[in-house]
Amino acid sequence: MSALNVTAGFVQLAFRNLRGYKLRSFLTTLGVVFGIASVVTMLAMGRGAKEEILREIDKLGIRNVIITSVKPAETKGGAAQRTWVSAYGLRFKDLDHILATVPGIARALPVHSYAEQAWFGSRKEDVVVQGVTAGHFDAVKLKVAMGRDITDDDNRVRRGVCVVHLGLLRALGWFGDPIGFRLQVGEQVYEVVGILEDEEFRGLARQALSSPAPSQGEVYAPYDTVITRVGLMSYTRRSGSFEASNVEINTVVVEATNQDDVLVVSRMLRTLLDKTHDVKDWEIVVPLELLAQREKAQRVLDVALLTIAGISLLVGGIGIANIMLATVTERTREIGVRRAIGAKRRHIVGQFLTETILLAGAGGILGVGLGWVGTFIVGQFTQWEARFTPDVALVALVVSCAVGVMSGILPAWRASRLDPIQALRYQ
Repeated sequence: MSALNVTAGFVQLAFRNLRGYKLRSFLTTLGVVFGIASVVTMLAMGRGAKEEILREIDKLGIRNVIITSVKPAETKGGAAQRTWVSAYGLRFKDLDHILATVPGIARALPVHSYAEQAWFGSRKEDVVVQGVTAGHFDAVKLKVAMGRDITDDDNRVRRGVCVVHLGLLRALGWFGDPIGFRLQVGEQVYEVVGILEDEEFRGLARQALSSPAPSQGEVYAPYDTVITRVGLMSYTRRSGSFEASNVEINTVVVEATNQDDVLVVSRMLRTLLDKTHDVKDWEIVVPLELLAQREKAQRVLDVALLTIAGISLLVGGIGIANIMLATVTERTREIGVRRAIGAKRRHIVGQFLTETILLAGAGGILGVGLGWVGTFIVGQFTQWEARFTPDVALVALVVSCAVGVMSGILPAWRASRLDPIQALRYQ
């Protein structure tokens, strides 16, 4: 109880002393306030960015290796060649070779896609039709919120069915029951049998799966239906030129048996495709490698941001130490009186450390509040996702108290070393 009484006395005395210099105490805490606000904002923004990256990587599947067809660079006379049929990219035999020769693969799922317009009445929307097989939705973490996804039976009998985003139907002006809606895509009609979760499928995942349409503009249909109805040719007209492309498979999603085999499988796939393709008309995306690269870049960014915030805290700590050193000089006679009536050096140290911790703690609390507001404002203006969590606030408060201790050690030690007799004589 005596220790608690002493501590309570220190706190009560510290509050009384700080209230006697309200403006100076407030200005002293500003450095800590802005430093802690910077720490909170940087931590929240860094955590939000990391979680967003993880979600994007997870959409690709951490055990997946994604191979996409890429049009090689045009050779000389490219303007004349725009009217030719351009054959490039992954072929059916590539898929057969992968399944036959590469070990450690659980499945390899082909995707054939083409750009088209979907329309209903007088409204039209640009879409990309994705011909997929059963298991594609599970492999790339697409979830069906209503209805069902594409099945083996759909491919076997070549059903004219599709799975879409509800936003596409709304954009076309259909607000009725989406299941069973007959969607006109170019010259083809697909019956909607499933609606995907209303979540944007964007960024890294979209690029890796070679889908240039808007986030709501995918139409997922059975792979064999797309091949049978539309064929392998796709046509593009722009600026008076005409181009026909023959791409057998636009994307292959290769899923490794386990996560430890992913990098080995990706190296074997690169070797196989290098040997079977005369030109580099393909590219490989390995989500596991992307995750490692993004995490490394995120760590560098976190260190840089926290260093900047740390400098602000250092400046705030120096400000507290400077004010407390001046306070020791101002209160020399008070220290002498306390020592004369029996206060020990540890009591003097405790008193001044308590004051600095209270100053830094108050700055920490204000800084956490300002950081929370700053996180919200930055997130609104930059469209970055931020994650303000209780542990971020706790870390900031601990840091602010540590700044108070470090800032108060020198002034407290100096106060405790004053000679009582000389202090009493001080005017």
